[in-house]
Parts: sequence; C-alpha cells; structure tokens
Amino acid sequence: MKRSTTVFLSATLILCGLLSTAGAVTLGGSSSSQASWFQDEAGADHFDLAQYARVSTRNFDSADTIRIDGYGRANGDVQQGEGVEGRLYYLYLDKKGLPGQSSVRVGRQFFFVSAGSALIDGAKIETRAAGPLAFSLAGGRNVLFSTTGEFTHGGDIAAGAQVALTSIPQGSLNLSYMVTYDQSDLATEKVGLAADKRFGKYGEIYTQLRFDVLSEVWNEIQVGARTAVVPHLNLAAEYFRTIPTFEATSIYSVFAVERYQEVSAKAEYELSHSVAIEGEYRNESYGAGDTANVGEAGVRYRPTDASSLYAAGIWRNGAGGKLAGFELSGTVAVAKKYTLAAGVQRDVYQRDQMTGKESASRFWLGGDVKLRKDVSVAARVEDNINENWNNDVRARLALNVDF
Repeated sequence: MKRSTTVFLSATLILCGLLSTAGAVTLGGSSSSQASWFQDEAGADHFDLAQYARVSTRNFDSADTIRIDGYGRANGDVQQGEGVEGRLYYLYLDKKGLPGQSSVRVGRQFFFVSAGSALIDGAKIETRAAGPLAFSLAGGRNVLFSTTGEFTHGGDIAAGAQVALTSIPQGSLNLSYMVTYDQSDLATEKVGLAADKRFGKYGEIYTQLRFDVLSEVWNEIQVGARTAVVPHLNLAAEYFRTIPTFEATSIYSVFAVERYQEVSAKAEYELSHSVAIEGEYRNESYGAGDTANVGEAGVRYRPTDASSLYAAGIWRNGAGGKLAGFELSGTVAVAKKYTLAAGVQRDVYQRDQMTGKESASRFWLGGDVKLRKDVSVAARVEDNINENWNNDVRARLALNVDF
C-alpha cells in the first residue's frame, strides 16, 4: 500500500474514532480474520494470514446526509515470509441532500457507468437538477492492483459521465462515456448505452451496448429477456457478443482477436414449495468456425429456508473438447447456530482427438458456527484430484465480527 494511501486511511480512521465519541455519531462495520493453507502450482506451501475490515460512520447530522465508508485488507504469508501487504478497496466521504437532489462522494471509490467501470482516488457527483434527467460525473487517479499491491503510475487517470432518463415507467435508459489515460497517454475511450423495461406481469427486456471509439468496434453487445408469466416457471434468454480490445498503450493492441458470442437460455420450474428443476443451455462461438454447446440440468431441494440440496449434471461438446460431469452439494442448518456445507464435483473430459480421457474431482466440507449474534466462525477444507495433483488440499478458517 502506498504511503499516501496509508496516511489517508489512518487519518480517516482516527477521525471516525474521535467522532464516534461525540453525540449521535455512530460507527459500525465488520471484520474478518482469516487463515488459509494451500500449495501453489510449483508445490510450495503457503500459510496466509489476512485481516479484512469494513467501517461505516454516519449520523453526523439529524438528516443523516453525511457518511464515511471504508474497506481494506492487510495480509502476509507466514510460510514464505514475504512481509505484510495492504490493499485499500474503498474509503470515501459521501454527502447527500444537496440542492437539486444532488450528492457528492470524495475519496477512493468504485464507479460504474454503462461504458465501463474503474476504481479511483477522486470524486463523483450525481444530480437530478434537470427534471427527468439524472447526471453522474466521476474522475480521478486510476487505481490499478497487481498481485503484490498497487502499480498505478503518475498520469493514470479514469473518468466517466452518464446521463439517465428516469421518467420511463418500470424502466430505465442511460447513455455514458468513459475514458482512461496511461501515464498521460490516451488508453481507452468508450461509449455505452443501457436500457431495461418491465411489462407488468409479463416480464422484462434489457440491453447493454459498448462501443470502443479507438478501435471503432462494438466492444460488447448484450440483449436479454426474462419472464415468469407462466405460474411457477421462470424463463430467461440472452444474446451476448464481445470483441476484446486492449488499451491503446499496450503492445497487444496490434494483435487481431476473434469475436466471441453466445446464446443462452435458462429455466427454473417449481414443482412444489421445496423442489425446483433448473436448466441452462449455451451455444458458444469463438470465431473461425469454432463453436461449443454447453448445458447443465439439476434439481434443487429446499426443506427449509436455511437448508438446501443441489444435484446437477453438466456437459460440453465442441471447441475445447468434450466434457461430462456432475455436482452434488448441500447446506443444512442445525439448531439455528450451526450451518454445515459439503459437496463433490467430478468431470471426465477429452481435450482433443489426440489425447485420452482425463478426470478431475473436487471435494469440500465447510461450516459456520454463530458464537454470538455478532460473532461467527467459518471453516472450509477442499481437496482437488486431477492429472496434475494426486491431492491438493486447501483450508480456510475465519473469525467474523460485526460491530
């Protein structure tokens, strides 16, 4: 974590602590202390300790228009001894209730518009001062993470603007623009459009489009529909197409890429209050005539709201080979304090005609114990068996506290 981020986080947490002692100001959040054991692809053992913390300070005024939110992580590998690393996911001050139904958010934050998204150190302004139109504007330092921390450089900037029409009954429509700079050089420039419309009990349709201005291609096209007009039956269909594009400053931007598209359909039918049948089918196209058909069909049994059992078969045929497998998993609540979870997956596959059939299996067992209303302990053990590993055991233990 960079020094500026550390100072920013420390100062804000101190401020929250001081303010939480004054009057009606409240401080809440959650923490998760986790320990993980695993082996990497080279066979080296790892024992990772991590601390996650989420805080929220609010009630600074009687209308609760100001709040400070933060979320971050500190972790280190005890086995490898590589020191402690930190990652700040967000830390911002949010002010609502400004004239024109406006709000301002300042600090590290994630913003999303239909043209794209980014994590920034900056500001976001939202307003509805123009009747049925809602405007959003965000920009700042583009925060980029690597496996060992941040690698943002000077001149890395991300900004976006969006205008939305809010007067559509049971629907929405927005148009947006997003741009990023890599060390002050223009890296990406995209235009986006998103819309959805619900037709009462008949269902809804939705779409999202993204156009890459620099590459002059439709980077993403998504169109779908959902309906539950038939009692106990939920249906969904979607078309998705994308042409991957790279930043203009990347060496990979000169390479040609194939278009990917898929057509999918999903269905869920409730046989009874506790039994449902689920299914999904996808036709995938990778360009140059390569296609694949993928499917999954299963049964879900829910004897209670806190317990469930799922059994499914999966298959794939086409580009990438053939695959057939199954999954059996479930959770069960015991005495309202204990939750147990277990599952098994097994796949048999053949990558191409020159290779024989191979198999992969995964087994897991986990649970959650509620020690108090705001304190719980969660654990999970997993074993993977495939052509690369006779046994690949991974485990995680977490202490979760709400405050």
